[in-house]
Amino acid sequence: MVKRILSIEDDATTHLLNKLYLDESKFCEEYIEVFNGQGAIDFLQTINNESLDKMPELILLDLNMPVMDGWEFLETFEKEYPQLADKTKIYVLSSSINPKDKERADREKLIVGFLEKPLDFSQIAKIERDFAVS
Repeated sequence: MVKRILSIEDDATTHLLNKLYLDESKFCEEYIEVFNGQGAIDFLQTINNESLDKMPELILLDLNMPVMDGWEFLETFEKEYPQLADKTKIYVLSSSINPKDKERADREKLIVGFLEKPLDFSQIAKIERDFAVS
């Protein structure tokens, strides 16, 4: 079980579905939702000022969002939170059909995997296996 998941997603319905699947699978204790990359950076900054123990163990990252997209978030996260690179697993959770997004995700050292929306039980099982190995 994961203590904390941060979902960076601009669609409220996707957040709702993610939370329902994660609650049903009992995979996480706390599901935190923000609606763009800047919201995630703001959240991480608030937590960072309190305690590193409260940082998410898993980030579900959409790519195409307003304000700050997923790629911009990754650049900022890597620069501002290098101490979390080994402690936080990042999965892209996207509906993008652009093969360049998948290729770029495969090259990004911070990204553990690329999952297609919507999140489902088989994807959660894959994430659980990844956590069991690490």
